[in-house]
Amino acid sequence: MFERANQKSSSQGRSVKLPGKSARHSDAKPVEIARELRAKSALGKREAQLAKAEAKLSG
Repeated sequence: MFERANQKSSSQGRSVKLPGKSARHSDAKPVEIARELRAKSALGKREAQLAKAEAKLSG
């Protein structure tokens, strides 16, 4: 019989390298990492500015 692991066997999580930072171990999910990268990108900053301007216009 074979057993399946529901989680990673290592307790360190995955190694994450973000731009401008050194590699670190994180338990963050890949989707959360991608959202963080998008928010810090030029496109993400521009989207935040547009959302802020739209909120200002709508009241």
